[in-house]
This record gives sequence, C-alpha cells and structure tokens, in this order.
Amino acid sequence: MELERKKYWFLFYGLIIGVSFDIFFYDKTLGISYLIFIVLILLILLGSFWGSLRKLNNLMWLFTVPILLLTITFFIYSNQILRILNFLIVPILIIMFSSLITKVNRSDWSDIRFIGDIAKRIFVPFGFIHKPFLTLFKTADRRGNDSKSRVLPKIFLGILISIPILAIVIWLLSSADIVFKNLFLNTSISRIIKHFFVIIIISVYTVSFLWALIKAFNEREMATFSKIKWKLFLDPVILLTLLVLINVIYAIFSIIQFTYLFGGSSFVLPSSYTYAEYARRGFFELIIVSIINFGILLIGITFVKKDIKRIFVVIRTFLTLLVISTFILLVSAFYRMLVYEQAYGFTYLRIFVQTFMIMLFFLFIINIIYIWYPKLPIIKSYFIISLAIYIIMNFANVDVIIAKNNINRYFETGQIDMVYLKSLSYDAIPEMQGLLISFKSSSDSEVKQITGEILEYFNGKKLDLENQKSWQSFNISKCKAEKIIDKYIE
Repeated sequence: MELERKKYWFLFYGLIIGVSFDIFFYDKTLGISYLIFIVLILLILLGSFWGSLRKLNNLMWLFTVPILLLTITFFIYSNQILRILNFLIVPILIIMFSSLITKVNRSDWSDIRFIGDIAKRIFVPFGFIHKPFLTLFKTADRRGNDSKSRVLPKIFLGILISIPILAIVIWLLSSADIVFKNLFLNTSISRIIKHFFVIIIISVYTVSFLWALIKAFNEREMATFSKIKWKLFLDPVILLTLLVLINVIYAIFSIIQFTYLFGGSSFVLPSSYTYAEYARRGFFELIIVSIINFGILLIGITFVKKDIKRIFVVIRTFLTLLVISTFILLVSAFYRMLVYEQAYGFTYLRIFVQTFMIMLFFLFIINIIYIWYPKLPIIKSYFIISLAIYIIMNFANVDVIIAKNNINRYFETGQIDMVYLKSLSYDAIPEMQGLLISFKSSSDSEVKQITGEILEYFNGKKLDLENQKSWQSFNISKCKAEKIIDKYIE
C-alpha cells in the first residue's frame, strides 16, 4: 500500500518542517526565512507525490506562481498590513494548490462549494493526529524484542510523551514555589521546552496533513458534486421594471457628476461646501451602491426565468446599461478620492479603497462578459482577477506611494502629517531621506523641526534594526533603510 511505503518519509518530512519552522520563525521577524520555508513546503509536497506525478493535475502547478510572488514580498518589502494579509493568504493558496493538483476536491474551484473543500483540507488532518505516533511505535517494535536498534526510537518516544506531562507538572510546581519558578521558567530550560513544543506541534500537523492528503488522493474515486443548477424563480417583468427605474436614477446621477464634480470649480456648488468636501461627501455610499449593483447583476443574470428569449435579450441590454452606470459611479468615487487626497493627504485606507475600486471595475467587465456569455466560469474569473490585482498592489510599494505623494503635497501646500509619515514601514525611509536632502540648506524653523523629527525617528528605527540582525529576518527594504540611517545616526 502506498501509504505504508511513505509513512516513514512523512515522519521525516514532518520533522524537517517542524525544525525549520522553529529555526525560521520562533522569536524572529519574518524575512527571507518565509520564502525559504514556503519553497521547502512546495518541495515536500512534490516529494510526497514523487512517482505519482502523472496522476496529478499538473496544470495546477501554475498556482505556485502567485504563491511564490506573495512570498517574495516578505523578502523585498516591509508593509505590515500586507504582511499580515499575506501570512494568511499564502497558506490558503497552498491548501488550494494541494487540493487541486491532487484532484481531491469534490467541487471545481469555479463552484462556491469549493470553500468547503478548502475548510476540509484544514480540519481533516486532525483526524489523523494519531498516525505519526502509531508509526513511531511500530518503528520501535518492528525488529523484535532483542534488537538494540529499537532503543533510540523508544527514547525519542519517551521524550515525546514526557514533554506535555513535564510542561503541566513544571507549571503547577512553579505556581507553588517561586524559587522553582525562577529556576525553570526564567532560564534556558523554559526556552528548550518551548522549542520542543513548537517542533512537535508543527511536525505532527504536517505529517497528519500529508497522510490525509495522500489517503484522499488514493481514494479520489469518491463522488464529486455535479454542477449547481439554480432554480429560476425571478420573473423577467419584475426584474425589467427594476432595471428601468434604477437606470433612470443612475442617468440623472451621472448628469450631476459630469456637471458638478468633473466640471470642477467652474460650476456653482451648494452653499457651505468646498470642492474637496463635496468630492469626499458620499464616497463610501457610492462604493456601497456599486456593490449593490454587483448583487443585482449576479442575481438577475443567474435566477431570472429565461422562457421568453426577446425579454431576456432586453434584460441583458438593461443589465449592460447598469454596468455602464456602475462604471460612472466607480469613476466618480475614484475621482472624489483623488480630489480628497490632494486636499488632505494619502493614507493606507485611501490607497486600499482605491485599489478595491479598480478591482471592482475589472470585475464589472467580467460581469458584462457573463451577461452575454453565461457559460463563463464567473467565480473562477473573479478569483483570478482579484488575486492578480492583489499581487500588483503588493509590488506597487504602497508606503513609497504614500510617502512620495505626501512629501510632494508638502512642497505644494506646506502641510505634512509627520505622525502618519513616521508610521509607515522601512520602505518609506528612502523618501524621507529625499526630504532631508531637500532641507539641507534651509534655515527655516519649521524645516528644522521636521528635520529633527525625522532624525529622531531614524534613531528609533536604528535600535529596532539592531534587534533584527538574524539572517532569518533579512529583508531588502530593511537593508536599504539601515544603510540610509547609518549615514545620519552614528
């Protein structure tokens, strides 16, 4: 049986992943180590199916491209928000990849039920937690009672079983005696126990994950879900009435946008509003309306009765008009944000919202195609477009965009939010250096104050960088920042 042949390899793979996780991540900042770790996981997945590669869905190796691209960002950039998101997204993509390449998913990834397949891959391994321990016991007993070769596996098993018991006993005794607590919990003994815990937990889950995946791969003749056949309950006349009315409202709104917003200051605005305030007002409401339109499109094209072809063609036409109206809403919202940023500066939230609007724009293009070609795998298309835009955003270097635009705005308006500028990651430090260089010959008091704040900020970052000297934490943006900071702070 294939599982029996590979179970010892699984133990080896699990130990590699457990030890690597401890070396790379325990009490360390993410850097190049994350890239090495993910590559190691992909190689172990490849090794686990070595000999069965022809049976795999080899087209799905393309999934390694977004996985590696997002992983590389830990080595290149320092944006904390994107790091947290990528730390969550990359494992999900690896689970998707493992399910698709082994064809153990019951649903195609263009099916909403595929989310259930992903959840299953996360939790099913817990049902195989006992497998690595059983394998170790069998290894210890396989050569008979008199064999000296079984002593080492038994010692290892004894240590493995002892660790959780020792942890509980030491914790209880530490609560009872302060001297004992200082001896065990505040010394290297405590750190050794923690390292063991990390290695065992990660190793056991890795072995269990591989065991569950191989088992499902060997038994993948199981029934798969058929394509969803949605019940067509929506009356075409009702939908058409809704579309006519809502498109009339959007037509009026579009005229106002072209008159007051895109026309700029040449038109008289309502009293008590500046142009920037008018541009900002209703921004998030427009985004919500765009999302509502998104829902109307999907529900309309999916659930409307298609008995009368002529009415359905008219419905498609009005759905297309709805998409065009939504494009105007998105352009309006995007332009409003640009005007507001020029007046009040750039932030993470504003940049991310603009990226979200760009994503919506492309998703609505997909919707137009779906309106006239319903066979399009729309969920799969949404996923690919969204992932592509997210990857582009990762490599756009958001911190540099924010810092550069806010500094340019300072030279135009004399206003800059230094608190926010200093909250950016190491990626923004080259832009701050540019600001310092431009201040070099100035004697203005305000300029000196900003210079002092930047140098104080550099000093704090220098101390942080000194605490991240391990090779596992190496990061290009931090390396660049350190070289810049060393020029100003000795």
